Amino acid sequence: MKRAGVILHAERDQAVTTARALVETLLSRGVGVWALDGDADRIGLPGINATPAMPEDLDLVIVFGGDGTLLRAAEAVGRSGVPLLGINFGHLGFLSELERSELDDGLKRLLDNGFIVEERLVLEAEVDHGDRVETLRALNDVIVAKVATGRAVRLGVTIGGERLISWAADGVIVATPTGSTAYSFSAGGPVVSPHIDCIVVTPVSPHGLFARSVIVPPDEEVELALEGERDPASLSADGLPAIKLAPGARVRLRAGKDRIRLAKLEPRPFWRLVREKFHLNPGE
Repeated sequence: MKRAGVILHAERDQAVTTARALVETLLSRGVGVWALDGDADRIGLPGINATPAMPEDLDLVIVFGGDGTLLRAAEAVGRSGVPLLGINFGHLGFLSELERSELDDGLKRLLDNGFIVEERLVLEAEVDHGDRVETLRALNDVIVAKVATGRAVRLGVTIGGERLISWAADGVIVATPTGSTAYSFSAGGPVVSPHIDCIVVTPVSPHGLFARSVIVPPDEEVELALEGERDPASLSADGLPAIKLAPGARVRLRAGKDRIRLAKLEPRPFWRLVREKFHLNPGE
C-alpha cells in the first residue's frame, strides 16, 4: 500500500486521536496519506495531503466512525472503486472491519499482508419531479417517507414493469442486501446476505393486509409513484439530507452497474457477523 486516504466521523474526538496515531504510522512507513480538507485540519499533521475531494488512484480509504461515516465515505469515493476499510467508532458497525480495540493488530496485518476486497451492490435512483430529474446512489437504502404527522402517504409500487400495489403507509424502504440490516430490518424486513444480488422493498407501517417485504431480482426496476393530490413526501438516500417530493413525483430504482468495494483483512462469514452484532444465542 503506497497511497491511502482517511475519512473521520464528523464529531467524535476519539476518532481524530486514533486517526492521528494511525496516520503517523503510515507516514513513517512511507505511505502517502490524503484527507478531506476539514479532516486534515482536525488531524493536524504536516505530512498529510489535504484535498477537497478524494483522489481516484488511492489504494485504500480508512474510515474512522460508524456505519453512517462509512456511507459518507462511499459517497466520497464515488465510482472510483477505491476500497473502504472501516474502523468502528459507532454502535453496531455492520460495515466496519475493525473495532477500536483491534486497531493495533489490524494495522500491522494490513501493512504486512494487505487486504482482500468484498464488492457490494449499489442502488441507483432516478427522481422524476416532472420538470426535472435528479440521480442518486445508495449503498444501504433509499427511503420515501411521509412528511405530515398523522397522515399516511400513498405510494404506487411497480416492479419489473408490473403494477404490484398501492400502499398507504408511513413510507417505503428500498434497500440493498447491505442495507437489509439497517432501517429495513427495523421495519420488519429480512436479513439478506450481501453475497446475494437483490433489492428489498419494505413498507413502513402500511394500512392493509399485504404488509410484507418483497425481494426483487437485480435486473428488475422498482418504481415508487407518489399518489394523491395533496400529500407530499421526502426522499433520503443513505441518510443524506432529504429531498422534497411533490404529489405526482416518481422514483425509479435499479441495481447499479458499479459496486462499492469494502476492504477485509480476512474472510469472515456474514452469519457470524450477524450473530455477534445482534448478540444472538447460537445454542449448542
